[in-house]
Amino acid sequence: MNKKYGNHSPVSLWSANFSTVLSISLVLFMLGFIMLFIFHAYEASRDLKEQVSFTVYLNLGSSDLDAKDLEKEIRRENIVKSTQYISAEEARVEMDKLMGEEHLAVLDSVNPYQASIVVNLKAEALDISHIKRFINKVEAKDIVEMVDYRHELISNINSMIYNVSVVTAIFFLALLFISITLINHTIRLSIYSKRFVIRTMELVGAKGSLIRKPFLLKGLIFGLIGGLVACMLLTGLLWWITTSFDGIIKAEYYIVYAKIGAVVWLFGIVLSFVCSAISVFSYMNMRTEKLYK
Repeated sequence: MNKKYGNHSPVSLWSANFSTVLSISLVLFMLGFIMLFIFHAYEASRDLKEQVSFTVYLNLGSSDLDAKDLEKEIRRENIVKSTQYISAEEARVEMDKLMGEEHLAVLDSVNPYQASIVVNLKAEALDISHIKRFINKVEAKDIVEMVDYRHELISNINSMIYNVSVVTAIFFLALLFISITLINHTIRLSIYSKRFVIRTMELVGAKGSLIRKPFLLKGLIFGLIGGLVACMLLTGLLWWITTSFDGIIKAEYYIVYAKIGAVVWLFGIVLSFVCSAISVFSYMNMRTEKLYK
């Protein structure tokens, strides 16, 4: 066989394989990075929603016992994340800190403040339909005077989160398409250089399975190593964030990070194998004149 097609130096083979693995690794790293970004954006949106509070104002003169019973009843609701009971006396103390201890002198020190219950709902319940049902149910209680909530703020938060989610989803799908395309072209180029070897094996009567086996195995190895390198890069990124910024990386997120790493790794392996199989089949069935194009 002509040396042009028959001989490949170890350096050139190592360089070609290295560039293929590097390309796959970087693509998978970017895919894993956007998945981490989406996860943290989702968690941030949940935290933002759960920081929105409602205040249930109780009738003047309501007893602490009745108020605490109502708080327990509210806390048992599936959509409620947390509650905090503030007695009339605690409200007066807080206002003393803000306005001075003599701010009630004009009322002969009579406490005009109502007892209240501050309620935070779970993130998934922060929509207008859930909120209205919750408010109607609470306001039906005899002890409750009114429920104060910021309708416009909640609408703005939901609208902002929806818009960000749509943009992020479009960006993720675009990156996924680009990732598949780049990995496919990278694998196809690595097999393209062996197209004459494939044709030679066909001419000497090699079975299709024998021809495909080394390329499919190499595709698996490329995906395996590329996914491993991508996971190592993602781990390094998370470690840098942990040491540089407080409060972003939490222990309860570790299982999610592990799942993202597993998905990236498995995606790299499967995609590399599939792309290798498609490329080998295409060159095996290609007409001779097209091999020179």
